[in-house]
Formats: sequence, structure tokens, C-alpha cells
Amino acid sequence: MSAHDAEADGTGYGMLYFPSAGQSVQLVTDIALNRLYEDALPGYGLYTFVLLGDGFERTSGENLERHRELFRMIETYVAASGTTSEPSAEAHVFLVPIRAGRSPAAPLMDLAAVDLSDLMRRRLGELLRQRGQVRLAGRIERGAGPFLVSGLESSLLPLDGEAPRLVADLSGLGPEHLYNLVDAYDRDIPPESSGRPESLSALRQRLLELSLKSRSASGPGRGEADGKRWIFLI
Repeated sequence: MSAHDAEADGTGYGMLYFPSAGQSVQLVTDIALNRLYEDALPGYGLYTFVLLGDGFERTSGENLERHRELFRMIETYVAASGTTSEPSAEAHVFLVPIRAGRSPAAPLMDLAAVDLSDLMRRRLGELLRQRGQVRLAGRIERGAGPFLVSGLESSLLPLDGEAPRLVADLSGLGPEHLYNLVDAYDRDIPPESSGRPESLSALRQRLLELSLKSRSASGPGRGEADGKRWIFLI
């Protein structure tokens, strides 16, 4: 099924929420497909949408392993214990597009909805081109991925034209760095920073610090570990 077909038929698709605190893992479905990524559950402090890379169904080698390791880290280490029944404003949440009809016991990577993710990448690419960020749009549209798109709003795309988004292009990051990467995201938000740009800035700073460690550990030939090349504030 293509991204256009997915947009026309939202039945069977959903978004899995992996919060750092508060609620446990939650599945949200909606017949209106765009609502899954344009109108996510309100109440979390920071949202990160997980997008697969271009041509994911045909990927192999390190590109495949990078996706697999990211999903393994999210489903293994992020899931909260479910101490509350409502989203927490002090929680970060990963949102993963999935095919809702598949077995919930399957590994997260097997649940991922390639066509829905492609649609989300296309929408993000269109927004970037409208903003004149053609080069970054090309990376999102054709990169090996995965990509992480973070913001304060419960939407992949800005509801407010000035609302920032933090984009991490993991295409050149080695799978061995993904534990520390997920840990950088999976942090509770201090009450004084909840809902404020400072929480997004703090995440960006943690990623920049991670990029320095990754570059040092990777040695020559892994230039994408330079944070300026894979972390973008838009």
C-alpha cells in the first residue's frame, strides 16, 4: 500500500505511545489517518514522532540493524509502569506509527506501519520545502533513517507557524549508539520547564553532547556522528 492509499484508508492503523512517566504504553487508533499525527493525545510535555527511513521494506545491513535496535530500545527501556491514568506534563513520549491489526505480542519493528510513516515523512518534507529548507527536506524524503521529530505540540507538523521542531536524522549513526540516544530522550521534564521551549533546548543539548561522545568513540570515517550534521532545529 502506498502513502496515498494509507491516507485514504486509515482503518487498521494506529499510534503507539511510549511515555517516560505516568501512563503505560498506549495504542490510539483513528479512522481519520491524519489525526494520528496531527492531533495526538494532549497532555504530554514533549512529543517525539518516530519515522522509518526511505525504502525501509528493502533495507538491509546496518540500516536495518539501526532501525531494529532503535525499536528494541524503545520497547524495552522506555515503557513506563503506568502509575497514572492520564498523560503527564512532565513526561516525554515516543509515538510510533503501526498497523493496529497485527499481533500486539510481535516485536515493535514488525508492527511498524511503513506506508503511514512514508506519509508522515512526505508531509514533513512538504513543510520543509515550503520553509525553504530544501536540503533537509531531501534528507527526510530519501534518507536511510530512522528520523526522530520532537516538539512541544501534540502534532508532527507545527500548529503554530513559529513552533520549533527538533529533527534527528539517524541515517549515519551506528546502532551501538542507540541506547544512549534513547536515554537522552527518555527523561522526565522538570515542572518548571514543562510546556516551555527550554525542555526542547535541553533535549537538543543532550543530543549534542551525545554526538561528541559518538564521534570520539566511532573514530574516523563516521562523520555523521557530528551533531551539526544530524541534529536540526527547525
